[in-house]
Amino acid sequence: GNWLTILLVLFASSSFLFFGDLSTYIQNADQIFLIADLPDLKKYLKKSFLRSLLLNILLQFFLNLLLMPILLKIFGLVISLIYLFLFLLAKTFLLILKYRNIVKDNRVDWTYGINSELRRVNRINIFLNFFTDVKELKHDNRPTKIWDWLIKCLPPFNQSFHWILFTRYFFRSRQFMPTIILTTFFGMALAFFLPSLSAATISGLFIVFALAYQMKPIFSHYSNHKMAQVYQRDGKRKLTDFQLLAVAVFVPIVLLLLLSLLASHRKVSVLISILLIISFTWVIICWYLPRLVGFKYEIKK
Repeated sequence: GNWLTILLVLFASSSFLFFGDLSTYIQNADQIFLIADLPDLKKYLKKSFLRSLLLNILLQFFLNLLLMPILLKIFGLVISLIYLFLFLLAKTFLLILKYRNIVKDNRVDWTYGINSELRRVNRINIFLNFFTDVKELKHDNRPTKIWDWLIKCLPPFNQSFHWILFTRYFFRSRQFMPTIILTTFFGMALAFFLPSLSAATISGLFIVFALAYQMKPIFSHYSNHKMAQVYQRDGKRKLTDFQLLAVAVFVPIVLLLLLSLLASHRKVSVLISILLIISFTWVIICWYLPRLVGFKYEIKK
């Protein structure tokens, strides 16, 4: 049992090393306009390195601090502090290595620096793409039929115009299902591995909140569609269909989050967390989603 826990902690700490990077903000044009100011450029890069080093050490410290209750339980205080120090040292070494690869003795390696900055920005964009479309990332807009079996499993009682459009767009678009699945697994991992019940509950609430943002584009996607303009439907009915889709999506995800929470926190107080997550999900679907998609604002106009 302890060996498995140690391996999981090592894996988590190693994963934390990928969080944060050296931020230089250099671009392709800089190698043309800044090449004459090499001393000033080196000073700027040194400041960027020191700023990035400070921010990354703080980030690594707080991320590894989440694992401290487990480390203290297994190793004790002294070894846990040594463990924390070693990973902070490892992150520092990685940043120094990257800085030295960019700033040479008498020149700046523009190719490495620009590519490194692009990778850093794209890493942030990949995370942001969970919540909204990022234009720097390529999106495949071709419909997929992988999830058609799920469409057939949905309740057949509702075959209204917007329900059909919403469900087809959600399950056949390549934009939603992959990010929804990854977000769900991420939430399950947080709920299961976070040692604190409070932290696990907060992470579950955050995942539910993030899912609402991921579903936001569905509501207005067909607003300019010819069929939507020719066959106009009641706005409230459209919102109802959207909320029904949200229920169909949220229910299994919240169930998986709660099962992950129950699997790792077997105590009576977990019932409060379950009620809190369920109540928060209800508030998101019934109250927050209409405001998020601007429906309440349209009614007031």
